[in-house]
Formats: sequence, C-alpha cells, structure tokens
Amino acid sequence: MKTILGPVLSAVLIVAAPAGASAQAAAPTAEQAAKLNEARAIIRIMFPPAERQVMMDKLVADLTGQFRTMLPADAMADPGLKAIVDDFLQKALERQRPVLQRHMPEQLEAMAIAYAREFSLAELKDIHSFAGTPSGGHYFAKAISVVGDPAVAKANTATIAEIHAVTQEMVPELQDKLIAYLKEHPDVAARIVAKGK
Repeated sequence: MKTILGPVLSAVLIVAAPAGASAQAAAPTAEQAAKLNEARAIIRIMFPPAERQVMMDKLVADLTGQFRTMLPADAMADPGLKAIVDDFLQKALERQRPVLQRHMPEQLEAMAIAYAREFSLAELKDIHSFAGTPSGGHYFAKAISVVGDPAVAKANTATIAEIHAVTQEMVPELQDKLIAYLKEHPDVAARIVAKGK
C-alpha cells in the first residue's frame, strides 16, 4: 500500500495547484490589451531577453545552495558522501535546465497576465515609467538576484530548515490518513495504480 503514496501525493499536489495563469478567455478589450502590453514591457525590463538564461541559472544555483543546507551536516562532512550528493545535484541541474528553458516563455507570459490582472493601466504605466529610468531598470533587473545575497541566503537557509522540520513532522500522519482512506476505497487505489503504470 505504501507504494501508492508517491502517486497519491503527486495527485494531491496537482489538485492543490492553481489553474494555469495563461488560460485564454474571450477576446481582450482595448484596456486589457493595453494593460498586457505594459505588463510585457515591464517583464522585458525585469528579464532582459539576452540575460534571462543567466539570471535563471543563477537563481536556481542560489536556491539549490540554500536547499543543500537541509542535508545532514555530519553526513556532508564525509568527502565520499559529499561527492555523491554534489554529483547528483550537478546532474539534476543539467537535466532541469532544458525544462526550465522550455517553460520560461510561458512563465514570463503568465507573470505578465498576472500583473495585468493585479494592476490598473495607470499603475502599470507608472511602473513601466519607473522601470525605464536607470534606477528602475537596475531595480527590476536585479530584483530576482537578491535571492543570492548573503543576508537573504542566510535568512532563507534558516527558514528552509525550519519549514522542512515542521513539514516532516506532519508526514507520518498524512501517510496514515492516505493509507487508511485507500484501504477503505480500493477503487481509488486501483485507479491511482493504473494511472501510475
């Protein structure tokens, strides 16, 4: 029964995830189109096309370094174990990079759509005007890289470790509830197993 947990947890996460931000509705009004154009211009300043991949690579490397702190320090003190983990993380990043590259246009468009929903046209024009100044351009282009700043990294590392510990405490109860539910509903378990094949 425990072999079913992986697919169940995946299904739970998929169901809990918000609907795609890029879902298309009826033809946009002139104001909606103007808002989206402003939002796209802001995104181009935040993520200059020529620098996007480098920015994303750095963000992923920074976050990976911060998540690495969840590994037991005593185990990582052993050179052999550390080499295995380092090799795994490097290979994982190499495999993840093309996936991130493929999805980046969709993610940036989804951000533009979200901005167009959140802000008025006047606000978007104000933001775009600020983004067009040297200070604004610098702010928006560097906003994402602040994740790698030592102060932010230190704060993230502490937060990640505590969140991981708190969440791990909840996992046994979740597993017990899922197993009990699936035992009571074998039809659900059978569907999950069938989908996992």
